Amino acid sequence: MRFFRMIGNRIEKTPFKVLLGTIVIFALLIAGAVKVNMATGSETLVDVKGDAYISNKLMEENFGGDSILVLFEGEKDELLAIENIEKMWNVEQRFKYEDNIFSFMSTASIVHQMTHRQSVMIKDQIVEISEGLGEISTKLTDVGTELASKDIKDPKVIEEKLEGLSDVTGAFGKLITGQNNLSQGASQLQGGLFTASEGLTSASGQLAQLSNLAGENQELKMKLNAISENIGKSAEGLMTMSNNTANLKVGADNTAKGLTNISSQLSKETSEMKEGLTGGINPDELKEMAAGFVTIGENLGDISEGLGVFHSKSTMMVANIPTSQEELDSILYDEDLNLRTIFDDVIVDDTHNMMVVKLQGNLGDEYKDLIYADLSTALDNEGFENVSFIVSGKPVLDSSLRSEMKSNMMIMVALAVALMFVILLVVFNIRWRVFSLGIIFVSVIATLGFMGTMSVPMTMVSMAVFPILIGLGIDYSIQLQNRYEEEKSVSITLAQIGKSVAIAVIATVLGFISLYASPVPMIKDFGKMLTIGVIISFIGSVLLLMPTLHIRDTFGEKLKKTTKYDNGRETRLDKILKSTTRFVLKYSIFIIIISIAIAGFGFSVDNKIGVETDIETFMPQDMAALSDIHEIRDIVGSTNQMAIYMESENILTEENINWIDGITADIKDQFGDKVVDVKSLSTLVSNMTEETLAFDEYLDITADIPKEQRKMFLSDNGDKSVILLNVSHMSTEELQEFVRELKVTVKGAP
Repeated sequence: MRFFRMIGNRIEKTPFKVLLGTIVIFALLIAGAVKVNMATGSETLVDVKGDAYISNKLMEENFGGDSILVLFEGEKDELLAIENIEKMWNVEQRFKYEDNIFSFMSTASIVHQMTHRQSVMIKDQIVEISEGLGEISTKLTDVGTELASKDIKDPKVIEEKLEGLSDVTGAFGKLITGQNNLSQGASQLQGGLFTASEGLTSASGQLAQLSNLAGENQELKMKLNAISENIGKSAEGLMTMSNNTANLKVGADNTAKGLTNISSQLSKETSEMKEGLTGGINPDELKEMAAGFVTIGENLGDISEGLGVFHSKSTMMVANIPTSQEELDSILYDEDLNLRTIFDDVIVDDTHNMMVVKLQGNLGDEYKDLIYADLSTALDNEGFENVSFIVSGKPVLDSSLRSEMKSNMMIMVALAVALMFVILLVVFNIRWRVFSLGIIFVSVIATLGFMGTMSVPMTMVSMAVFPILIGLGIDYSIQLQNRYEEEKSVSITLAQIGKSVAIAVIATVLGFISLYASPVPMIKDFGKMLTIGVIISFIGSVLLLMPTLHIRDTFGEKLKKTTKYDNGRETRLDKILKSTTRFVLKYSIFIIIISIAIAGFGFSVDNKIGVETDIETFMPQDMAALSDIHEIRDIVGSTNQMAIYMESENILTEENINWIDGITADIKDQFGDKVVDVKSLSTLVSNMTEETLAFDEYLDITADIPKEQRKMFLSDNGDKSVILLNVSHMSTEELQEFVRELKVTVKGAP
């Protein structure tokens, strides 16, 4: 009481100093209002020191944060037209150097990744071609040099000698004729000898018969027998000669045939050699040819060196989107005209395409809002032909919610002020009764500024603090103003009522401090704002209201006699309050019992109250951003994503990859009704090839995956990875149950 009397005396002695000093302090507080930021992220729902928040922060540092979704809608031919793909690529290029964007994924970006890969292959082949041409150049030069050093005979001289060789075949003809004649003569001789042999044999036989007729003439008989025997022996000799003459004929025939074959082959070979030499290269022409080989080799060497230079400078060449529809279609479709599986994530169906802009992790709301605005502007400026688009996603939803919070907060404050203005006019019958409302309004703004200075964010809960502060602050200030109007003294007013009002403020503050026990950060922030706001409102009521009223009555307006303020007259409100007081006193026991019973019942069922953390339920259900995300969810199947975050010394071991593949399959089988899609590093590998791979081949393909895609699932140093789950929209209870079951499923990771 003494403390408040001292304050009252100081105000009465130096009202201007007190008022000016308080205005300066409040002005400094109000200046901090520009630093207040709207917060709608996970940090408003989860303790930043908790394991869930810390692990999510680490995951976002390595694999990015929330994604902005752009859904393109149109006919298939229009969506995949080269003009619109180029426009998508132009949008991505506008944000090429934006540090706050983690990755872009769209039809255009995947097409570019494929053309980039092709360009790398071409550059590698250029090296091989250059080396091959260099080797050919060396060999051609060597051949040319070798030919130039050889002494080659003139083909005409050789041809003349071959003509001489042809004359030899005439000699072969004479030999063949002689052998044929010899064969014929031998045949005739064989016949004559055979005939003579037979004649002599017959004569021998007849002489033998004549010897038998000689009778007793032994001498004649012996001579005839002797002659017969000699003739027989001569016949045998002639027969032997006839048989030997047959062998002579065969030999002559064989010799003739052999000579004929030799003559024919020699003639053929000679003719072919002559034909080969006809029009042949003379030594001068051959030397010219050798010089040509050397020149070609040198030129090929120059081309090889040029290709080498081209490859060394090829880093300055950048792959781009194809320039023709035919080239684009060859990238989009395979040989069977089926869409390549690598585009499954961005080409939803025949009439819808997706662009996913993944932001850097742990990004501030102001940067998210800036990227969203710039992206929307870039899309509008491209002027897509016959294609419409929707920009949505959690960052867009949060941005729209923050804008809605700002506008709704102003509406709430305006309504609270207007309602309090009416109440003050109707209920209180004192001078300047609306002035208290101005004091409290300034106190509320000062509270907002103090929040900005202390970096306390404005959340969906804490924005409700202002109507509460207006109501509580008016209660304090109007009590002080009412008593001042009765006492006409600041010191007496504060001495009599200051302590009771201060006790009421302290009691209120203690109630608000209990909110600090909540594990939810935005509830704690709500308690902080209420605590700070009540104290500032009380200070404003004392140090702004009281000096102003004292200055008014001392130096300014005097009470006009024509104006009557009968503070002693009983009003209708007084009568209602008096009747209520009498009723409470009369039935106090029953009222206490009923109050305790209601409180006990409420306490008993308190644990049955559900907890709602779905941000979409906090938003106006007719908000455009909410309708957009619902539309995308209906088409795509899911806009909510969960991540299984993994750490290891080396993710790319066969054991780890097998576990990732196995757990991915288990999640699809076990949670098929809740999980729309599951993606991991193996998803990217399977998009590159449909073949069953050995582990070494798996690693090779992983290394070939474009960095923009690979970094979404594997950290740069290979010690962290994620499995991304696109889940259907679930209630809080369903989501909690799903998380519990999922933890059991992934338990036992290597």
